[in-house]
Amino acid sequence: MIVTIAFDVKNHVEVMEGWPIKKGNRTFFLERENNVLKRVCLAFSGVDVAQAPNVEHTSAETEIPQVTIKGGEYATLARKSIMSWQAVVSGQQIVDLDYDHYEIRFRAEDVNEEARIPISSFRSKPDNVLNQQCDFEQLGRAFCVDQVSDDRIESTSHFRDGRLAYGAGRYIDAYNNFYLFLETRFCDGKIGNEKQTSLLSKQAAVCRAVEETTKVFSNLRLSETSTFNLFKETDTTRDKVRRLVLLRGNLRHHSLKSPHRWDPNRQNDYKEAARFLGAVVGEIVIKESIDDIYRPSALQLFRELSVAAGYEIKIRVTTHRLNMERALVLDMSYPTTVISSKLCLTTLRNIVNECEKSGQIGDTVRLRAMTSHSKLELFSLDLDVWAYTKNRAIEMEDSISSVRCGFEHYRSEIIHRHEFSIPFQGNKLSIRDAWGLLGKSFDHIEERDPTTRILTLKLHLRDQDKAFAVYRVGAQVKN
Repeated sequence: MIVTIAFDVKNHVEVMEGWPIKKGNRTFFLERENNVLKRVCLAFSGVDVAQAPNVEHTSAETEIPQVTIKGGEYATLARKSIMSWQAVVSGQQIVDLDYDHYEIRFRAEDVNEEARIPISSFRSKPDNVLNQQCDFEQLGRAFCVDQVSDDRIESTSHFRDGRLAYGAGRYIDAYNNFYLFLETRFCDGKIGNEKQTSLLSKQAAVCRAVEETTKVFSNLRLSETSTFNLFKETDTTRDKVRRLVLLRGNLRHHSLKSPHRWDPNRQNDYKEAARFLGAVVGEIVIKESIDDIYRPSALQLFRELSVAAGYEIKIRVTTHRLNMERALVLDMSYPTTVISSKLCLTTLRNIVNECEKSGQIGDTVRLRAMTSHSKLELFSLDLDVWAYTKNRAIEMEDSISSVRCGFEHYRSEIIHRHEFSIPFQGNKLSIRDAWGLLGKSFDHIEERDPTTRILTLKLHLRDQDKAFAVYRVGAQVKN
């Protein structure tokens, strides 16, 4: 099999001709359009066909086949070879290549290999590296925030560059950019290791972020190939800050004479360090962002502007109670024009809070929400028949211990299904317990990925197929 790695050319370079140059099992060639260089390619022949992409089909028709793309080591070899070529040719012509996002191609060398190569090429989409499907309301509120300082604009730019570098697998650049955020924001122009350690150790925000991130990392199972060993168990906060500072020094200075120099072709050696420092800086940036976006003044201005311009959705929510006492009917207004699954979940949380405040959550068994204009259903939430029985509870002989949550969500134009368990102690589950478990389920999903677009969510007892609580969005909901 032949594996080809193709790197896009980012600048305009004219080449009048081009033909393959083969050295051993490697073939160098250029791809041109109208004599303009578009891609620089390196092909490896004689590759074991076992390195071809693998498509593993599942037994269930609704499940998505698992696709495994191999050949990453050839991308590393190609990058190093082309960097060598680039260093030689730079004196004559600058060729700016995109090493972050390359195309990897697979081609059979004989007829027998063709059936074993299900995918001929693969290219990552650079535009999707940091795509989180954020809501416009957050973007709009951010514009309603007063002008921030130039210092914050400059330092946050380093954080953005670090995120982009990390998403592209350039972990050394990522670490350096994350550290530049700290240096720009807190070090006041001081460049010595001890001076920077002293300054950063006095910043409450930095120390808090370092300790919180350390706790999170200590609970994560890092990959076996990870080299993240910056801290010892006995390290103080200052010790941890100092180790971050020293690693910054190692990654900024480079000498071919030093046995401890970093190799730009071994980015993965610094992946966990970049991940850790990115989390530290991210906690500082996120807190500032949330404080601004959710500040009452920004929220009020955004709402006033949206309502005045007619960009508003009105929703009516009706609750149903068992004892036929007065139920809630709430009219809500949201500054948006899109009926999304996120809007449904926000409305649900608001109505549950209102039921709690009014003391109705203990016998509320059904919710219905619809748009005030079209009268079409937005979402519904129902407790099963057990909630209508005399005991208004599910009673088991043995302890329940946990419930199973299954949910469907929309991502990349495909509906996915996942399950997880929620701890529950006791052999009796009441209506109030069910609402509490629903809240924990939504919180768990949001904590893992705040951008999850939930379409349905069901709670089950143990291995029972029938759900005791069901949430689903309406057909008009956009995802």
